[in-house]
Amino acid sequence: MALCAALGCQAGAAQPSAVEAPLYRIECEPDQPCRVDLATYIGWRVFQAQCATCHAADARGSSFAPDLALRMSTMNERQFFAALDQGYFGSQSSMPPRGRDPNVAPYYDELWSYLRARVTGALPPGAVERLPEVDGPPAD
Repeated sequence: MALCAALGCQAGAAQPSAVEAPLYRIECEPDQPCRVDLATYIGWRVFQAQCATCHAADARGSSFAPDLALRMSTMNERQFFAALDQGYFGSQSSMPPRGRDPNVAPYYDELWSYLRARVTGALPPGAVERLPEVDGPPAD
């Protein structure tokens, strides 16, 4: 509670508004890996390398780390970044601080993008591929 008070958290802040645009772009086709924007792809790569050992490859948790879809469903971006910076210690978790880890700290926004896509259900479990970059308006 003290952390929430210090960060200015508000009840319901974790819920995106109806007019808020998604943080990610995802295209999925049957029997193919989903394709995602660059930030979400980087978030997926960092998650696989740094977080999946404990939270499982699909972020659904393990016997010693929580299901992030459940945990993050009540978190806003600020709370998520604070948990990464300071660690997350609770009755079911003891995640060490990652704020000084050079393999995690530069990628908070990308991790947020990937995990929000998983939490909202926009991105199903499984490997992803990067969408091609768009270099301007489409040709006629």
